[in-house]
Amino acid sequence: METPPGAPKQRSPWVYVLIGCGGLAGLICLGTAIALFGLGKAVKDIGDGVNDPKERQANALKQLGGIPEGYSVVASLSIFGLMQTTVLTDREALADGGFAMTADGHTFTYFRIVANDNNKKARDFFSGKDTDPNTLSQSGINIDAKDIVKRGQLTIDGRKLSWVASRGKLDTGGNGSAEGLNNAILFECPGDALQVGIWSQSDPAPEKTAEQLELAGTVADEAEMARFLKPMNPCGK
Repeated sequence: METPPGAPKQRSPWVYVLIGCGGLAGLICLGTAIALFGLGKAVKDIGDGVNDPKERQANALKQLGGIPEGYSVVASLSIFGLMQTTVLTDREALADGGFAMTADGHTFTYFRIVANDNNKKARDFFSGKDTDPNTLSQSGINIDAKDIVKRGQLTIDGRKLSWVASRGKLDTGGNGSAEGLNNAILFECPGDALQVGIWSQSDPAPEKTAEQLELAGTVADEAEMARFLKPMNPCGK
């Protein structure tokens, strides 16, 4: 059945699973897990994390600790500790497990990257010690962070976070790239694994420079971040 003219675009949740581990890196993670641990169970776990609403919800709560009001789980899966990802949206959920894409929508993609040599470089980028945006892609975070709008640190109920908001493209794996305002948020958890969330929306004023952009009410507004992130605690208690 054809989509009626003017209807909101629909995007498969599988696209956002790839975002969670960074496009090509995601395929490598999935392929490695399937090869190492068996095709049948790996495929079932992946499918349940996308297609089964109860499994999606349970996985998301395990990974994030809580879900912000007004958001639903698009996909949430874990493959034997090699990769974890959860995708949330405040847009209308569709029967096929995807959601309607609208100009005023928001998505949040969380992923946990196992310990590796590039994680320290990524942390240095969040703290401002390293200004090369390519350090993020080296850790599988495929986000265009060249046009940085603002960066900062935030403490919510004693939990520390570092964040970098930028305008540009977020790699959506096999479906190309999506332009917008993307806030990459580092959850400063103990251990060497990297735990990052990307809160995204459309660019509120593409005609303005980064310095002119009004951030109130956007994903780069600290008050909005504090409200949105308050239920989450990926680091655990």
